[in-house]
Amino acid sequence: MAGWDIHTHLIPPTVLSAAYKGEFGLGVDSGSLVAGEERLPLKRLADPAALLRWIDEQDLDGAVVSVPPALFRYDAGVEWAELVNQGLRELATPQLRVLGHLPLLDAEAPSVAASLAGEGVFSGFALGTPSYAGLDPVWRVLHEIEAFTLVHPGHSDDERLQSFYLTNLLGNPYETGLAAASLVFADVVGRFPGIRFCLCHGGGVTAAVAGRWQRGIDQARPGIVAPSLPVADALRRFYVDDLVHDEGVLELLGKTFGAERVLAGSDWPFPMGSDGIVAARATAADELTRPLAREVVAS
Repeated sequence: MAGWDIHTHLIPPTVLSAAYKGEFGLGVDSGSLVAGEERLPLKRLADPAALLRWIDEQDLDGAVVSVPPALFRYDAGVEWAELVNQGLRELATPQLRVLGHLPLLDAEAPSVAASLAGEGVFSGFALGTPSYAGLDPVWRVLHEIEAFTLVHPGHSDDERLQSFYLTNLLGNPYETGLAAASLVFADVVGRFPGIRFCLCHGGGVTAAVAGRWQRGIDQARPGIVAPSLPVADALRRFYVDDLVHDEGVLELLGKTFGAERVLAGSDWPFPMGSDGIVAARATAADELTRPLAREVVAS
């Protein structure tokens, strides 16, 4: 039984080239790509052959590739997205499916999404976790093309997380939960059901607080306008990866999202990733992540 790892990362070759040239505020220092305060060790992140070896070791058909979250850089606009997407095109092979990068907070994001969807190269999109306010034009395009849309946590601004590696251990799960809450409470999953959202790291804190979200709706807490779907139904429209490192939490994911919507995701090659893929959870990703080839006009 083979399948797909839906959560892996590579640095696109165009980004590496720009870093060596000192373009886009990037640099290379002591074997790491430097992007502002972020440092990405090149090694396996810059080595597609290493990812292909992982695929072979895990007896998979292939892996779905997105850029590391340090490279989302939503303040860098369309020109940055073009550079990243060109590198992702160069990475795409039958064994490596790539998720496009959108200039999510730029007015051109819907048209970029529509253009990439028609190429037959990209298997969907990977999004970070900035504010999702005002993104209905983007959601409309992703809905029309039924895009697989991986939601990956970005950096949390909470300075209290600087100790004990909590920026990752706690900040990442919080950021994913915040993104999921935004999509649930703004009724994005109810109004744009064609989007096939997939939350990384098992959805972060989402499953643990879902009941609290529904209680807030039921009690008409300030600022809440009840979405069209109960929280439990809304969460059943998400996919999640299985990267939680806890069998009890995996059981909770099955109850919250549906066992058939829990996909295999390793976070390769990062150290907080998994050491192996569960084949039964890898098979469902094949159809979900086939390259898009749908023409759509952004309105």
